[in-house]
Amino acid sequence: MDDLQVTPLGPHHDRAAFTCGEATLDRYLREQASQDRKRSLARCYVLTRASEPARVVGYYTLSAHSLRLHDLPEDAARGIPYRDVPGVLVGRMALDVREQGRGLGERLLAAAVEHCARLESELGLRVIVVDALSEGAVRFYERFGFQRFGSGDLRLFLSLRHVRPRT
Repeated sequence: MDDLQVTPLGPHHDRAAFTCGEATLDRYLREQASQDRKRSLARCYVLTRASEPARVVGYYTLSAHSLRLHDLPEDAARGIPYRDVPGVLVGRMALDVREQGRGLGERLLAAAVEHCARLESELGLRVIVVDALSEGAVRFYERFGFQRFGSGDLRLFLSLRHVRPRT
């Protein structure tokens, strides 16, 4: 498992073979990800193995995002003098069903968070936002420090103040 790598989605990646168990996420990778890149709406990054570079193990998408300051809890909003807060949206994240249950979801999320932390050093970003598809996904994100915006909300955030990229 040490030969895992994250790279931008490219034409050589086999999207047709990817299935995560959620049809909307499978369809996005196959049909929409490249269009979103061309339109500068999102960037898709794939987790692959060096030994099988065309096979998509998992993926996540990133796009610029902005939040209203009043949407953040008070402790996360403290010290921000603007009404809008810059962030990154992890719009989609999925792992192939053949890879689930092996801890790779955690590694994929860690790669996405670290990617956002590297962007923060160049752009100035305050939060990472994720849209969970289910309560199970909410619990997954909460294990890594993400917080709901409100009770019952499937949208969560993680402050980048305490996340630093590895050097």
